[in-house]
Amino acid sequence: MTTNELLTVVTLWLIVPRLHSQISDINRCVYEKNERDLVANCSNGNFTAVPQGFLKNVTVLDLSMNKITSIGNMSFPYRLKVHTLSMHGNLLTHLDEGSLKNLPELSKLDLGKNRINFTSLSLPTGLFRGLPLKRLLMSNMSGKLNQNWKYPEDTFLDLHQLQELAIDAPGNPTFGVGFLNMINLQTLTISFCEKETLNTSAFEIFKKLNLSAFQINACNKGQVDKNITDIFQDLNILDIRNTVDTNLSKRLMGLKNYENSSMQRVSFIANVDGDKDPTEHCSILTKNMTRYLVTMCVSEVYLIGNRIRIIERGTLIQPPFSQCLQVLDLSHNMILEEYGVLRKIFFYPNLVSFHFEQFLEDLKQAYHEVFYFYDTNSIFQDTNKMVWPQHNPETCLFSVDAEKRDNEVIPQSESRKTGIMPLLFPRNMTTLYFAPALKPFTNIEHDMYFFGTEKWSKALFSNCSVLAKNVHFFGLENLQSLVISGNGFMELPTIFMKSFPNIQNLSLNHITRGFKEISENIDSVLGHFQHLENLHLVGNGLCDLPRYVENLTNIKLIDVSYNSIKELSVATRTRLDTVAQKKNLSVNLRGNVLSCGCDSLEFILWSMDSKVSFVDSTHYTCRNDNGTIIRVKDIADSFMKMWRECIALFSLLFSICLVFLFLLGISVSLHIARNINVIKRWRIKWLGLDFQRHFQYDVFVYYSSKEDPQWVCNTLRQKLEDDRDLRLCIPERDFEPGVYTCEEVLGAINKSWKTIIYLTQTFLEDELCAFRLSSAIYVGENLTSDRFIILYSDAVFRHPLPSIINQLLDKDNRFPIECFRDSLLWDQLHSRILRKD
Repeated sequence: MTTNELLTVVTLWLIVPRLHSQISDINRCVYEKNERDLVANCSNGNFTAVPQGFLKNVTVLDLSMNKITSIGNMSFPYRLKVHTLSMHGNLLTHLDEGSLKNLPELSKLDLGKNRINFTSLSLPTGLFRGLPLKRLLMSNMSGKLNQNWKYPEDTFLDLHQLQELAIDAPGNPTFGVGFLNMINLQTLTISFCEKETLNTSAFEIFKKLNLSAFQINACNKGQVDKNITDIFQDLNILDIRNTVDTNLSKRLMGLKNYENSSMQRVSFIANVDGDKDPTEHCSILTKNMTRYLVTMCVSEVYLIGNRIRIIERGTLIQPPFSQCLQVLDLSHNMILEEYGVLRKIFFYPNLVSFHFEQFLEDLKQAYHEVFYFYDTNSIFQDTNKMVWPQHNPETCLFSVDAEKRDNEVIPQSESRKTGIMPLLFPRNMTTLYFAPALKPFTNIEHDMYFFGTEKWSKALFSNCSVLAKNVHFFGLENLQSLVISGNGFMELPTIFMKSFPNIQNLSLNHITRGFKEISENIDSVLGHFQHLENLHLVGNGLCDLPRYVENLTNIKLIDVSYNSIKELSVATRTRLDTVAQKKNLSVNLRGNVLSCGCDSLEFILWSMDSKVSFVDSTHYTCRNDNGTIIRVKDIADSFMKMWRECIALFSLLFSICLVFLFLLGISVSLHIARNINVIKRWRIKWLGLDFQRHFQYDVFVYYSSKEDPQWVCNTLRQKLEDDRDLRLCIPERDFEPGVYTCEEVLGAINKSWKTIIYLTQTFLEDELCAFRLSSAIYVGENLTSDRFIILYSDAVFRHPLPSIINQLLDKDNRFPIECFRDSLLWDQLHSRILRKD
C-alpha cells in the first residue's frame, strides 16, 4: 500500500463517521417555508453542538432550548443567508471570535438565558465585526458573574447598526464607549437582578443617543431610582417593573418630564412579593398622582400589580389622555369596586383593548405571576404585543373579541337608549377581558342594552355563578360566537337566545341550572338559529344527545365532550344517520367514559361504520366489562377479537341448548314412536274423533292356536261383523298361514281398537299362547285392562289363571261364553267394544 492510499483510508476513516453524525443531527430539524423565509426549526432537539448540513438558502435558524455549550469557528463552516439566529435557552458559555463570520446577513441574534459572563473571553473582540446586527438579546443569563463585572466594551464597538439591545446589568453598571458607538440604538432593555440600586447616573452616556424605548426589569430584587426617566426626554415606550420599595405614586410623579407629550406605552408593573407587609404601599389612585399622565397622549397604559385599592372619581378620564388611550390594563391590583372599573371604560372613546383580571390572591397580596417584556421573551415574538399569562379556567370572566367579518354589521338603533340596564362601551373596542375576583355580577332579571358593540363578534361569560331570567339582550345582534359557561337560567331562555340571531358558534358549558329544560326543548330554544354551525354542550351531565339537536338548520358540529355519555341510544343513532345522509355532521364525545362492553358492541360497530364524523376520536376512552379503561382506537383495531370474546359465552349456552333440544327431540320421537297407538287413543278419547278412521280393525280376537276356531270364525264373526258391522282381526283368517308370533300378536293389538281374549280350558293348557300374550303386552307399553275384553268359559276359574290374565281381568270387561245365547249380551259386548275408555 502506497503512502497516498494510506492517507486516503485514514481520511475516510475520520470523515465518514462525522458525516453520518451530521446527517443524523440535521434530520432532527424541521424546515418550514413561509412567504418570506425558509425556517430551520431545531429547537428542543437535545443538541450539544450546532448541527451541520443546513441548506444554504435557509434564512431563519432556531436552535433555542438545546444543550449547546459554545459556538466555535467551525460551527457554521460555510456561508448561509441566515438573518435571524436564536440560541435562547442553551448552555452557552462563550463564542469564538470568528464563529459568526459565515453569517454575513445576520441582523437578529438571541443569546438570552445562557451562561455567558460578559467577559472578553466569552464575548471576544471582533465577534460582531462585519455583521449588520440590528437586534441583540443578551439578558437573563444564568452563569455566575463576578460582583463587579464590566462589559467587554471593545466587543460592542462594532455594533454601530444596532437598533435594539436587551442586556443584563451588574450592581454598579458602567456603560462605556462601546455603547456610545451604538448610534442607531432605539430600544434599550435592562435586566437588573441585583440587590442594589440602579442609579440615574449609570445611563448618562445614553443622553447622546436617540432612545425611543427604555425598559427595566428589576426581578423583585433591585431598586431603580425614581428619577431614572430624567435621562430620557423623548421616549415613546417606558416600561419599569418588578422594582423594590418604589410605589406607583413616585413612578407617576416621575412623568413630569413628559408632561403634554405623546407616547406609545407607559407601563409600571409590580409583581408583589408575598413576604411583604400586606398593608405596605396600598394606594388610592388620585387625580393628583396622575396629573402629569392625563396631560399626555398615551396609546397604551399598564398599571399591573400596584396595590391600587381605590380609584378616585374622575381620575384618568381627562383629555387628552382619555381621547388617546387605546389599551388599558389594571389587572392584579386590590380594587374592590371592580364593576365600576368596567363601567368607566366608556370614557375612552378610542379604547381598543381593556384588560382587567384580579384573583383572591391579589387581594391577599400573594400574587407571583410573571409578565415578560413584550420584546425580550423570544426573538421570534411579535414586538407589538405584550405577553399575557394564561387564563385561569375557574375565574369569573367576561371577555369580548371583535374579528374581521364578511357579512355586513347591523347598526344599533338609537331608540334603545332608555334601557333599564344600559352598558356603554367604546365603539372601537376589539378586545375586552374582565375577570373580577369578587364576582360583582348580579342575577340578570331585566332586559339589558349594550351600546358601542357593533363590531363585537365573540362574547364569553363564564364561571360567575349568575342566573338569568328569560330576558332580552339588545345590541348584540352581530355576535357570531357566544360562550356561556358556569352560569345558569331561572327560566327557559327562548327570548334570551333570540337576542343573537347571527350566532354561528354557541357554547352552553357547565350550566349550573336549567340545562335539563333546555335539552328537552332544543327546538323552541335554539330552533330559530339559521346560521348556527357549532354547538358546544360541555360538562352538563348528559347521558345522550338532546333530542332533535341534529335537526338544527345548519348544524355541523355537536360537541358533548366531558359529559356522562356511555353510548348513544338506538333512536339517537338512527336520527344522526338520517341527517348524515344529507350533510356533513360531526360529534365530539371526548372526555366521556364510553362503554365498550359486550352490551355496547352494536354502538361501537355503528361508530366505526357511520357517516357521522367523530372529532378527536383518537382521544376517546371507554370502560370494558372488566372495568379497564382503554382507548377507542384500540377497540377499532381489535373489534373482531372483542366480538369473539363477547359472543363466546352466548355461543356456549346456545350450543348447550341446541344439544339439549336435540337429545330431547330424539327422546320424544322415540317415545312417540313407541306409543303411537296410545297417542292415537288419547286423541280419540279427548278430541271425540271416530276411532274407526284411525284403526285398521275394531276388534282383534286372540285365542289359542290349538283351539277349535269354529265358534270364533262362525258365531263370533257373524254376530259382530255381519250383524253389527265391526271389523274383526281373526288369526285363522287374517294372519299369514303358519305365522303366529309375538310380533304378529302385538301388531294386531296395536292395529285394533279393542282386543278380545277367548279364554278356554285349551287356552290355559297352551303355555305358548299365554307366553305370546304376556310378551306382547310387556313389549307394548300402556296396554291397560280397558283395552281388553275377556270371553271365558266357566270351567277356567276352577284352575289357576296365568298372571297376565289376572292383570287384565276387570269387573266390566269379562263375558261368559255360555250366556251368549241371549242376544242382549251381544248388544252389551258391542257397546263395550265401542266405548271410549
